[in-house]
Amino acid sequence: MTTAATGLRARRRQELLAAIRAAALEELRRAGAAGLSLRAVAREVGIAVSALYRYFPSRDELLTDLIVAAFDEHADAVETGGAHDDMGEALRGACHAYRAWAVAHPAEFGLAYGTPVPGYVAPPQDTAHAGSRIGRFTLELFARAHAGGHLDPDTLHRRAARLSTGTAEQLEAWSMRHGRRVPTEVLAVWLDLFVRLHGLVSMEVFGLLRPITPDAATYAAEVIDTELAALLQPRR
Repeated sequence: MTTAATGLRARRRQELLAAIRAAALEELRRAGAAGLSLRAVAREVGIAVSALYRYFPSRDELLTDLIVAAFDEHADAVETGGAHDDMGEALRGACHAYRAWAVAHPAEFGLAYGTPVPGYVAPPQDTAHAGSRIGRFTLELFARAHAGGHLDPDTLHRRAARLSTGTAEQLEAWSMRHGRRVPTEVLAVWLDLFVRLHGLVSMEVFGLLRPITPDAATYAAEVIDTELAALLQPRR
């Protein structure tokens, strides 16, 4: 087979994979993750279900592919949002990007972070790296902020005073698994921020903020600014 023919075949394969993923996401929005059907996806793409099986032999393999793609796309957005030299702007940009992607992609966010799909267990060897990208990137931002003296020392001192031995050990173990040694109080405020951010975003994506405040974007900006103001040293 010529190089040109090989390239054409690879391109067609990628185009078909993209069409399958797009159809699967549409089916996900329509029927939910538990109702995802390979037969329905194949029908939407216009191929026989036997052809779909060559790419995804089971529903679970298709779900895993979609979850990994969601983790990666979310992480890409957060990394782009956090690409600032100014640490305050980097953290603010990462937080807003975390929310913006989730709001723009509610089905993918729900699949990756929402209610577990009955009968499906995500294989850690396939999902762990993509699923931890945001954590690793944002922890690196916090490590840089701490090294540069941008984190408020009083906030760090108060958090250290409330940090249990068990939590400290678990945080240290997580950071070491991902190759980053960071003071435990920095790990704690990093986790605190993203637990709150994820809770805020989940409430918005799943419609729980709507009865309280219709302007979720403004409220989210207020929460993010309040959290970061407590974490960061005032600019001089």
